[in-house]
Amino acid sequence: MDNSTLILICIAIALIAIALIGPVVRRREFIASFRSFAGPPSLPLFGNALQLNGSPSDFFRLLLEWHSKFGDTYQLWIGLRPFIAMADADHIQQILKSSVHIDKNLEYNLLLPFIGTGLVTNSGPQWFKRRKLLTPTFHFNILEDFIPLIEKQCKTLVKVLRKELNNVTGFDIKPYAKLAALDTIGITAMGCEFNSQENSQLEYVKALDELTAIMQKRFITPWLKPNFLFNLTSLSKRQNACIDVIHTFTKKVIKDRKDNYKLFNNQMSDANKNEIHHGKKYNKALLDLLLELSDDGKILSDKDIQEEVDTFMFAGVDTSSVTLSWMMYVLGKHPEAQDRILEELDEKIPNFGDGKLSVQILHSLDYLDRTIKEVLRLYPSVPFIGRQIYEPLTIGDHTILPGTSIFINVFALHRNEKHFENPEKFDPDRFLKEKRNDQHPFSFIPFSAGPRNCIGFFTNQCIHM
Repeated sequence: MDNSTLILICIAIALIAIALIGPVVRRREFIASFRSFAGPPSLPLFGNALQLNGSPSDFFRLLLEWHSKFGDTYQLWIGLRPFIAMADADHIQQILKSSVHIDKNLEYNLLLPFIGTGLVTNSGPQWFKRRKLLTPTFHFNILEDFIPLIEKQCKTLVKVLRKELNNVTGFDIKPYAKLAALDTIGITAMGCEFNSQENSQLEYVKALDELTAIMQKRFITPWLKPNFLFNLTSLSKRQNACIDVIHTFTKKVIKDRKDNYKLFNNQMSDANKNEIHHGKKYNKALLDLLLELSDDGKILSDKDIQEEVDTFMFAGVDTSSVTLSWMMYVLGKHPEAQDRILEELDEKIPNFGDGKLSVQILHSLDYLDRTIKEVLRLYPSVPFIGRQIYEPLTIGDHTILPGTSIFINVFALHRNEKHFENPEKFDPDRFLKEKRNDQHPFSFIPFSAGPRNCIGFFTNQCIHM
């Protein structure tokens, strides 16, 4: 073997060694960066995944136990992926205020087959552009127009709940709340009357409900997250069937609304477009506003519109129904709060139920407002917020490297004794203005905060976008 051949072999071996050793060294450095964080012991390859394998309530309780044991900010591993769990307002503020760390964590990719790249799953320049485009569509003036229709759905809810009046053993409010939310958001987002409170067997209603349950199961089950494993299960077939039902329905609604909207615009003068349409005021749903923004497909395609409509239906129904359910539960446990709400209604709206409601009137209901905030503090409709880190981040004495997932525990944050005295106690008066002046701005974030706060805040069609 001549010297040149030997040199070539040595170079090849050196390159192979560098190629193999380099990633190993970087991985070791990456893992070592988490030593400054406390956290539960983890197993090789599995991390803490086996401990977290259980029901949603088991998953939830364990995360709270770890916060109690390891502090407001701690580490855990799900498989080979590291997560930093946070319930510290200062640390959370650094994440949510950032215009750099705005990417949702990888779990949100599970929603892509259903809602595509809508506001929830989008990121980067495309997200900024879409958010800027859609923000003006969420305005109090629009909400004002829909108040009579929302009130109608509330009265229907009261009507269907009357059959439970003699139920002395109690009942589950969630199914009723979900159907009421679906009817309300169907009108405001799609301009479509589902009447699901009185017709819960509608195929779209059942598909949305089942799909939500499947998505939630995938979020908390590590081995259902990889598509190649999930696609081997019966859940995958059910998910595809549900998505097909929902997408078919949404496409039809968009086509019909688009055809009717064009006809309406052609027939009505500009001065009368917001007046009478077939004997009643034409309320512009989110879908109508998206059609206006689309510029006949030049700015938003039909696919873009479908993604946003599906996003708001999925996000709005679940969060609104959860909030309403907890509200009813809390008021059931605290009749004194019910009495104060009724007193306020009698004072501010003497003809409540007969007169015309307005945003201004609703704004005047101070105690009701505080009660809703306290319910959202105790039972946030979105208890977790996720971010994926792609740029190095320093928080306190910790350096968080790219490849880390942030797991903001809103539930634990809202019950943190550092920010709320007697945090387990229901006390709407903790939201009196004079008591909130010294409160940390990121200690109460039921609608998230920062650039990706909830775009649907004013209509409570909320997911953190």
